[in-house]
Amino acid sequence: MSKETVDRNRNPHAGIKKALLGLGIVAALAAAVMGFRVVLEDEPVAVASFPVKQGEFVITLTLDNGELSAVESVQINAPRVRGQLKITKLFPEGDIVDIGDLVIEFDKAEFEKRVTEAEQGLEATRAEFEKTLANQGVEIGRQESDIENKGAELRLAHLQVAKMKFEALVEKEEAKLREKQADLALAQATRKLEAQNIVDRAERRKRELEEAQKKRDLDKAKRDLESLSVLAETPGLVVYEKIWKGSRPEKIRVGDEPWGGATLVTLPDLSRIKVKTYVNEVDVDKLKVGQRAAIKLDALPEPTFHGAITSIAALGHEKEGDKNVKVFDIEIELEETDKRLKPGMSATSVVVIETVPQADTLSADEVPPASSEEEFTGFPLYIPIDAVFERGGKTLVYRIVDGKPSQLEVILSKRNENFVIVEEGLGPNDRVALRDPTVVLENLGGMEVGDEGEAEQAVSMGE
Repeated sequence: MSKETVDRNRNPHAGIKKALLGLGIVAALAAAVMGFRVVLEDEPVAVASFPVKQGEFVITLTLDNGELSAVESVQINAPRVRGQLKITKLFPEGDIVDIGDLVIEFDKAEFEKRVTEAEQGLEATRAEFEKTLANQGVEIGRQESDIENKGAELRLAHLQVAKMKFEALVEKEEAKLREKQADLALAQATRKLEAQNIVDRAERRKRELEEAQKKRDLDKAKRDLESLSVLAETPGLVVYEKIWKGSRPEKIRVGDEPWGGATLVTLPDLSRIKVKTYVNEVDVDKLKVGQRAAIKLDALPEPTFHGAITSIAALGHEKEGDKNVKVFDIEIELEETDKRLKPGMSATSVVVIETVPQADTLSADEVPPASSEEEFTGFPLYIPIDAVFERGGKTLVYRIVDGKPSQLEVILSKRNENFVIVEEGLGPNDRVALRDPTVVLENLGGMEVGDEGEAEQAVSMGE
């Protein structure tokens, strides 16, 4: 026999007491549930709501990761020289340079060696030229003397022929032959001198060209050496540019070895500032030159600056750090000027894509006063996107009626990042719930809301 059976036998009323206690608990729970349901039915459900707004509806596109830059600036590039460049000195970034200040300097050792070699080459060429001139002078002198000798011999031959007037015929002929030979020798010596002059002129021209080339080599070596010390031609704020170092671009610093022609430093004109940013390829068709934008700077929470798009790149490129995303470069010029604006500051731009209605479609009397709550034509109604729900293929909102949310189907149109226009279903004096009130009741009562009819009944909906 069990202990429980023994206890019942000893106290027959114990089982009855336990049964009554259990029934009491069940009844109390049932009453609590019924009371809770009555409270839910009788009391308005506390749901955050938002009034339907009416007015100009602005559709925007936010462009993050922008950077300030000067519209116009003086660029200082690495000199285009033969050989490797290495930065040895840099003017401090952010400081103001004056005309003539040293902005950037490169290692000069290799280029000084080239100047020395070019000077030596030029001197050697000049010495060789002088030697050539001297040799030519000697040769020309020798040939001129030979011509004089040949001329003298010809004259003697002429005299000899004249003396042979009364001599035998044979002796006369011999004298004429010697005269002829002397004449030919003189002519040959003259032609040789003329030829030698031509050869000498060509040789001198060659030496002159060699000397000129050596002179150009020396001048270039000197220019290359001078170009390694870059001086400011205009005053301005020094801004370091980025060059590729390995797999990513970084700002220049002492010790870098840039390519010739690379932009290393800019001296911006701070009177005109622009934002250099980019847009994803899926949104580039939304942007047009001239669209207005509001610009916020991370470094300056206030004020908000304003500007307009001045440039949209025709070709896209891979987004830095993400080869699977294509972006297009955008430039937005600021209208305001501020001494605190510095190139390189991070900026976020909000571009106005469209306004509803268009500004030029409204007459002056259709523009409402800022404090007016009266309904006016031409301006759309709009609500937060958080107040819109999709269920059963329908677009729904929960309109607040007598303090309670009531389900209502609506027709929507254009939207921006936070709001959406309501074409049909709501009026300017309505309010809508900012969250689905059926979710609240499910959490409180543990009920399952199967379809929209049950949800409406669960929250005491009905118009």
